[in-house]
Amino acid sequence: MLDRRTLLTAGAAASLSAGLSKRSPAEPSARPGRKIRVGALNVGAYTFWGIWARILSPGGSFGTGLLNMEVTHCWDVNRELAEKFAAEHDCQVVDRYDGMIGEVDAIAFGGLYEVPWQHRLARPYVDAGVPTYLSRPFSYRLRDIDSILELAAKRGTPLMATSCQEHLYQATHLQQHVKNCGVIKSVHGLCRSDEYPAHFHIQWFILKALGYDIDKVSLLTDDERKASYLQETMLFKEKPGQPAFAAALHGVTGSHALYLKIMGDRGSETITMDRSANRKEELYSYFAPQLVDMQRTFEGHSYQPLDVIRKKTQVFLAGYYSHLERHGALVPVDSVPVDWSPRHFKPGWMDESTFSA
Repeated sequence: MLDRRTLLTAGAAASLSAGLSKRSPAEPSARPGRKIRVGALNVGAYTFWGIWARILSPGGSFGTGLLNMEVTHCWDVNRELAEKFAAEHDCQVVDRYDGMIGEVDAIAFGGLYEVPWQHRLARPYVDAGVPTYLSRPFSYRLRDIDSILELAAKRGTPLMATSCQEHLYQATHLQQHVKNCGVIKSVHGLCRSDEYPAHFHIQWFILKALGYDIDKVSLLTDDERKASYLQETMLFKEKPGQPAFAAALHGVTGSHALYLKIMGDRGSETITMDRSANRKEELYSYFAPQLVDMQRTFEGHSYQPLDVIRKKTQVFLAGYYSHLERHGALVPVDSVPVDWSPRHFKPGWMDESTFSA
C-alpha cells in the first residue's frame, strides 16, 4: 500500500500530465493580448492582496506590464471591503466564494484569517482544475491539507502554497553555495515574529535553502499569535556525510530584516537582507518574485511537489504543537495528530453560512 507521500508524488505527476494533455492552464494566456485572469480571495483584512494588486493592477506601482496576469474578480467575507478593493483595482466582486469558476483562469488566497477554512474555500476551484495559490501557513490541520492535496493530485490541478521569502534570490543562493561550508555544524537566523507564523517567513525560507528533511521542531514563545519573544529550533536529519544539526531561528519584534548564518567545518555562508526604504524598489525585489513563480504555476508549471507542501505544513504545525502541547520541547514532525489544530487568529472569521448553497 502506498504511503501518503508516495501517493501525492506519484499521483500528482500522473494526473497533472493527463490533465495538461487535455487542457493546458497556459492556453488562456497564450492568446494574443490575453492575460491570465486571476481571482482574488480574501482581499479585505490582513492580506497580501493589497501588495500584489499594486504590482498587477493598472493603477498600481508597476501596472500590468510587469507580468502576464491581471486581477479580474474578487471575493471577501466582508462584502464592503471586497467592493473597496474592486473599486481601487478595477475588478468585479462576486457574491459567493466559489462564484469565480468559469470566470477566471486561476485563483489566489492572500490572507491569514481564512487559513483554517482555506481548504474548503479552495475545494471547488481545485476540483474544477483551476490553478490555485494557498496562503501561508497553508492549513491548521493535516487532515485538511491532505484533502486538498489529494484532490489536486486526482484532478491534475496546479497547486502552490508558499511564503514570500521562499522566492527570494537569497534562498536559491544558499541552495547553490551551502556545499562551500562543508559539514554543517550549526545554523542561526532571525526574522520578524510579531504575529507568528504570518511574518516569521524564515521558517519556510530555511526549508527552501537547506531542504525538507526535518526530524523534530520546538517552539518557545509567550504567544504564538502575537509573540514578544520567539525561538524555533529545527533539527535536520542525519544523512551520509552530514550528521544531524540544529537551526536556531529567533523572532525579532518589529523587524522585517532577514538574517541567516550557516557554519560548517570548511567555512560559513551568511545572508542579510534589509527591506528597502523605497516602496517601489521593495515591491520589485521582495514581492514580485513570488508573483513570477505564481504565474509559472498558473501556466501549469508547479512550483513544488505536493508532498513538499505537506511537509511544510507538518513543520509549521509541529512548532505549534511543541508550544501548546509540549511546553516547547522538541516534537517529532511525524507525531502531530492529523486532526489536531492550534488556536485560530480569528476563530469566528467564517461560519457555516459561507458554505451553504
